[in-house]
Amino acid sequence: MTPAHGTLPIADARRTRQELVRRLGAHRGRLAVSLLTLLAGTAVTLATPPVLGGIVDVVADGGGKDRVLVLGVVLVLVAVAGAALAHAGGRMLVVLVQGVLASLREDVFETAVHLPAHTLESSDSSDVVSRVTRDVEAVSDAASDVLPDVTDASFTIGLSLVGLAVLDFRLALAGLVCLPVHVLATRRFLARSHLVYGDVRRLESARGQSVIEAVHGAETIRAYRTQDRHLGELAAHSELAVARQRDGVRLRNRFTGLLNAAEFLGLAAVLVTGFALLGSGAISVGAATAAALYFHRLFGPVGALLGSLDDIQRATAGLSRLVGVTDLGREGGTRDGDDRAGAGHGRTVTADTRHRPAIDVKGVSFSYDGTRHALRDVSLHIPAGTSLALVGASGSGKSTLAHLIAGLGEPDRGEITTKCAKPSRAPSRYLVTQEVHLFGGTLADNLRIARPTATDDELRRALREAGAGWALGPGSGLDTVLGAGGTALDDGSVQHLALARALLADPDLVVLDEATAQSGPQTRTLLRTALERVTRGRTSVIVAHRLEQARDADRILILRRGEVAEQGTHDELLASAGEYAALWQAYTGTGPSSHPHTDPPTDPHTKEQHP
Repeated sequence: MTPAHGTLPIADARRTRQELVRRLGAHRGRLAVSLLTLLAGTAVTLATPPVLGGIVDVVADGGGKDRVLVLGVVLVLVAVAGAALAHAGGRMLVVLVQGVLASLREDVFETAVHLPAHTLESSDSSDVVSRVTRDVEAVSDAASDVLPDVTDASFTIGLSLVGLAVLDFRLALAGLVCLPVHVLATRRFLARSHLVYGDVRRLESARGQSVIEAVHGAETIRAYRTQDRHLGELAAHSELAVARQRDGVRLRNRFTGLLNAAEFLGLAAVLVTGFALLGSGAISVGAATAAALYFHRLFGPVGALLGSLDDIQRATAGLSRLVGVTDLGREGGTRDGDDRAGAGHGRTVTADTRHRPAIDVKGVSFSYDGTRHALRDVSLHIPAGTSLALVGASGSGKSTLAHLIAGLGEPDRGEITTKCAKPSRAPSRYLVTQEVHLFGGTLADNLRIARPTATDDELRRALREAGAGWALGPGSGLDTVLGAGGTALDDGSVQHLALARALLADPDLVVLDEATAQSGPQTRTLLRTALERVTRGRTSVIVAHRLEQARDADRILILRRGEVAEQGTHDELLASAGEYAALWQAYTGTGPSSHPHTDPPTDPHTKEQHP
């Protein structure tokens, strides 16, 4: 593996070949049939030059029209049979390879969704996107358009040389004059093209990442008036990518020029040799004609074979990046059993049988880049069935700790353990974040993501328990189409559905990472009720978006720069007059008070109400 900075790993050439052979080897029977069909089609079409040579000899010898007519019919039959076999063989090969590629795409997706969150977050967002779009497209195009042509070209070249040798071995030797030029051109092209195309992929990924970051941070960029600097960075990335693409174009142009020179040398050698052999009576005019036609037929296949190296190199670079993702999953493994976020899907756990695990975090440290710590020596205990609120400034490590507790990643040092009254089965975990995706489809489809076997009645019950009865009102219902082309929902409503999903999943441990952050004034009360319902009767960890969420939790943990600053109950922390007490006083604007009658106003230090 050769990971570049800010990217996921890339498989080396040897590992890529091994994976390709392994996947094609699983379909060796179908592969053999398709290749044999293509070979038969090529063999049939190579009868064309001798037939044309025969027509030339008949005419030169003053033969009858009947003989010419028979040879003409044979020529037509050869063309039809060759085309039919080539089409059938090419179609079988494309279907086979596209099936293998589909399997690879599924494996890449399966691996990506099961990778630890920090693995994906440590790479550029555009790197993941480019692999499942541009790289898959490059491999798919090569499989559909290039592979059949390359296979047919290889067979044509081999059989054409055999045909020349059958006519006269000296003609075949004359044709090989072009071989050194072909070898030189190919070696020069291969020596640099793989590096160039790999660089192009990485530079395009960097350019895409700069666009993604600018779009996501558009408000901040405008606020600080740094548009020119970001445009300059984008221009710099674009110029580097375009410059490297120009290098690729120059390589292709030089390669094509050498191929044309080789074709000229080879054809000239065959014609001169044929003329000499004809003069000595060693071959007939028809045989000399057939030899020239045989070699001329090599122009297309040789050009296709060597010219396709351009597409093959692009596809190989893309395939290496795809295999790099699947190998990353194979090395790290996937989460097993129910000990993972969202593992409660597909089962029902009642409040009487739920494990309600206790969580112990012991000396946990974690870093995304291996140098700067997001968490440092964090220790805490969450008793079974209780709730813990995580409070801290942006970048304090709240979300990182929550994700580790949810099972999305492993700490660099220390350990996170769960203890249950019934240790026979690992407790299920479920994570709800503020970044909730609404999938295209019906309301029922979006809910059954949490539990595919849920009945319609169970879906309605979950919506009502989460306080999302509005989704079942007049003009709505489980069959309502959501997303693009359907009913649009605001962010608060989408988060409401996410909490209903959590109720359907019914996990033992639920982790809520600012799960109500997108709520507006109209949905805030509804989401608060849904949050209380989701955390009731189960162990829960809440990254507090508002301090009243911390007040309502059983215990509170204050994080500062990845370290534990304070922990205790709401009343204990207020009594200690420390950091949390200062936050609460600033948040409420009323001085220390454990239970204000109304929800506190917005935090004066931030418009987004982050404590």
